[in-house]
Amino acid sequence: MIILLSLLVASSCQGKERVRPEIVAQNLEVSRDTILIERIGRVDGDKLLIEKDVDLKGSICVFPKGITLYAKGGIIRNGVLVGQSTKIGTKGVLFDRTTIKGSWNVPEISTRLFAHLDDENALRNVVALASPKVQNKIVIEKGNYRVKAMKSGDVCMALCSNTDLVLNGTVKLVPNNYKSYNIIQVKGKNISITGKGTIIGDKHTHTGTTGEWGMGVRFHNAINASINGLTIRDCWGDCIYVGGSSRNVTIEKCILDHGRRQGISVTKANGVTIRNCMITNVGGTAPEYAIDIEPNKRDFVDNIRIVNVTVRECEGGLLVTRGKPKDGAKTPWIGSVTIRNCQVSSKNKRPIVIKRCEEVKIEKCSLCAQKGRTAIAVTETGKAVVQNNIASIDGGIFEKAKNSAKKLMGKAMEPIHVETTGRCLVKNNQIVER
Repeated sequence: MIILLSLLVASSCQGKERVRPEIVAQNLEVSRDTILIERIGRVDGDKLLIEKDVDLKGSICVFPKGITLYAKGGIIRNGVLVGQSTKIGTKGVLFDRTTIKGSWNVPEISTRLFAHLDDENALRNVVALASPKVQNKIVIEKGNYRVKAMKSGDVCMALCSNTDLVLNGTVKLVPNNYKSYNIIQVKGKNISITGKGTIIGDKHTHTGTTGEWGMGVRFHNAINASINGLTIRDCWGDCIYVGGSSRNVTIEKCILDHGRRQGISVTKANGVTIRNCMITNVGGTAPEYAIDIEPNKRDFVDNIRIVNVTVRECEGGLLVTRGKPKDGAKTPWIGSVTIRNCQVSSKNKRPIVIKRCEEVKIEKCSLCAQKGRTAIAVTETGKAVVQNNIASIDGGIFEKAKNSAKKLMGKAMEPIHVETTGRCLVKNNQIVER
């Protein structure tokens, strides 16, 4: 059944409020089974007052344009609600196990509008109240929430333009066997994610064996977007992925743990700042770096700043590489990268690797290399400044460098290895034997 709701339309012969069947959201099949509007609530001008509990029993309710919903002692449950720029004038509970569709005009959105959110993907209905035409604030209160990818590449929670998401709860993915998924996707302009919440993937419980693209938060065509203060862990691919021609993205004060492929990947973006983050325990499938700046085929990355980032117990530290062209495709390109005040300790791969980059600055970093690895390796790069860093290396590479090259940094397999085609400044670096 489809329930069509209209503003007050009086019937002169019966004196009752009836629906106008012509008010229907697009792309919905219209049923002749309409009901009196008083089944839903009481109309008062442009207000619909929900004064008693309404069980829709799976029906679809299409609200007319210009109406505002108010909870006045009742809630709507068990149906599909289709808004047409519909407003909500209450902050208390209004919905219970309802599916939200259509367009809404709700600047202040909270999980408190919903009586129960223990069903899988219930959070989809919370974020579905947002509209790119409205400045939205979505608050996910403390609590445990489950999300489920319905197919490979599915987005569990999609954030639209002009949305500020405050996540204080724990969002956990139901294990799946898909090659890819996105727990949260950030797509559009002026989007922020803040809070003290946690996002948990299925790295340790994944039921498949293929793929490497299960992402915690994916920035795709995101412009002026940010994430601050969250913990993201156990993702089948990366904890955070930035691509799709994103611009001006900030990742700040996040804890990223047990990403299977990477902590953070940047594949197509101009203007990405990563600062004051902790990245730990990355490993499971290559490349296995805490941060990987690596454009895909025909893509580019430019204006990257990595500041005050701590890396511990990851297979590799910070990787900047554009790879090789394939099948005659245009070579990917990396512009400017700055790495400053970072503390990087890697398990099996090098702490910092720079390859095929136009310009890089590595300053005031503390690095710990394992198993005879070079602490900093810069090759096939246009310009490089490597200064005021501390590199802790094992005794083997330390003695080899002293005995063979008579120096600890230069253009061979030294603890700090720099090759450029343009300006090269390597100075005031300290080499420490572990």
